[in-house]
Formats: sequence, C-alpha cells, structure tokens
Amino acid sequence: MNERENPGAENTTDLIRLAEDAIGRDEPNDYRIRPTLFHTRLINSVPGLSALLQHSELTETAKRYEEQDARAITIQESFKQLSSRSTWAIFVATVGAAVLASMSTFFTNESGIAIQSLVILLSLSVLVGGIVATMAIYRLNNEHLLRRWMSARAAAESERLGYFNRLMRLAIKSENVNPQILLLCLELFRRYQLAVQQRYYRERGARHYSSRRKTVTIGAVAAAILSVGSCGFGIWASFEAVVLPLAALGTIGAALTIVASRREEINQDERNAERYERTCESLSRIRERHSEVQKVIADGSSEILEKYVAAVHEQLSLEHRQWLADTEEMSSTINELNASLKAIGRQEGIG
Repeated sequence: MNERENPGAENTTDLIRLAEDAIGRDEPNDYRIRPTLFHTRLINSVPGLSALLQHSELTETAKRYEEQDARAITIQESFKQLSSRSTWAIFVATVGAAVLASMSTFFTNESGIAIQSLVILLSLSVLVGGIVATMAIYRLNNEHLLRRWMSARAAAESERLGYFNRLMRLAIKSENVNPQILLLCLELFRRYQLAVQQRYYRERGARHYSSRRKTVTIGAVAAAILSVGSCGFGIWASFEAVVLPLAALGTIGAALTIVASRREEINQDERNAERYERTCESLSRIRERHSEVQKVIADGSSEILEKYVAAVHEQLSLEHRQWLADTEEMSSTINELNASLKAIGRQEGIG
C-alpha cells in the first residue's frame, strides 16, 4: 500500500516535511550556535515553537551558554598562544646557549668583529628567549588559564546540553502538545545540536590529524639534525677542533625534539584525532535512526524523543569527560616548560 492509499501515512509524511522545511537544512555557518536568537528566526514560520523558545528556562539557559562559550574560546586562544610562545622561546634560548658554549673555546678579546657580533647576537637571543618564555609561563601559571579554560568549557557544554534537555521536557509537558511541535523540536535539535556536533568532531578530528603530521615532521627533522650534529660533527671535532661549534647542531636537534614533544602534549593531536573520529562515527550511527524517530513522533509518541536526545547527549558527555581527563597532561607540560626555563636561567644567569 503506498502513501496515497494510506491517508495516515501521507499525513505523517507531510508533518515531517513541514517540520524539516520550517527548521531548515544543516548549514556550515551553524557551527557556533546562538540559541538566544532561535525564537526570532522562527517567529514568522512557526510561531508556536517560537513562543515555546521564549520560556524563561530556555532564554536564561541560552544566555549562560553563550556567555560561557565566548569566555571559553577567548581563554583557550590565550592558553594556546602563550603555550606555543613559551615553547619556541625556550627553544631559541636553549639553542643560543648551546652555540655560545661551543664557541667559548675560540672566542677571545682579539676575535674579529664578525665573531664578536655573532656572540652578541647569540647572547641577546638567549636573553630575549628567556624573558619571553618567563613572561608567557608567568601568565600561564598566575592567570590559571588552563583551569579557567576547562571550567568555562565544561560550563558551556553543560548549559548547551541543558538547553536542549529543557526544550524537550517543556515541549512534552506542554498542555497543548502535539506531534507538530515535537517534530519541530526534534528538527531544531537535529540542526543545531546533532549536526553541529557531527561537523565539529569531523572537522576538528581532521585538524588534529593535520597537526599531528606537522609534529611528526618536526620530530623527524629533529632526529636528523641530532644525528648529524652529535655523531657526524662530534666525531669530526675530535680530529679538527675548528668544527667543534658545528656539534651544537646536536643541541638544536634535541631542542626541536622537545618542541615536538611539548606540541603533542599540549595539542593532544593523536589522541584527540582518534577520539573525535570515534565520537563522530557514534553520532552518525545514532542519526541513522532519525527518519524512524520522525515517523514515531509524527504518529503521536513523545517517549522516543527523550530517548533519542538522551542517546546523543550520552555520547557527547562521554567524550567531554575524556577530554577533561587529558588536562592533567597539559598541566604537567606547563610544569616541564617552567623547569626547562629555570635550567637555562641557572646556566646563563637569566632566570
């Protein structure tokens, strides 16, 4: 029996189509949601849902989410920028100190202007690198950026999940509840929660894979430099002292190795890429049932709506708990950066 022979099936299809058309298809610019604006976008097309979205529970939750989300993004950018700055500043200071040490045997008051200029330049690189790293690490520690970032992001994610949970509860408990309102809520959830999260994990996972390749490249270059500097020029210097400064290449390789290690520890690229891929796949498998959920809701069932939303939120909550657990490694990385800086300071008198 086709839909035309079954008026109930045709009505069900119409309800679903109307809800999809009213909410709209997934769009790339949905990435950062603004739930405080949902009701204004829908006031003309679906005034019933727009009125529901103006309930105080939803408007206040939406405001808290947007505030915490903006705060988390700002703090995250500062944390990433300062972490990267301190890592590379320590790299510059370490390399400068190593080259200076290797040149000390050849430097005298009678050395040519070129050698003296090089020594001054290297000394300045050590000094500036130490100052920049000290300032960056001081801010990281004293502004508690990592803790504040984690706190703001956890609060934002909690409010976002709470927003959609409250929306479904209000829709189901409404005195005038009807399948059309439930379908509209489902489609709003599909576009601005499920689809947005799928896109986030898919794109962020790809970025982490790309960043991981850069880290591996840095590590490979570091290994090559370390091998040439420590082994090649080191052995050569045992016969020709004049090439001893070139053995400092080994220190450059070692410093680059540390950069690659710190980069991975801060970005968690390998772990995040794999985890985001798994989460994206899990959300995709849940969304496979979306059409079935639509039909059940159109037929008058509200229970499936709660279960569908709960299934998605369980995956998001699981991933978020794992992400928060990774912050311990980020914190230890900052402590290691601080230790490296102190070591340079003791060596060069800049700490």
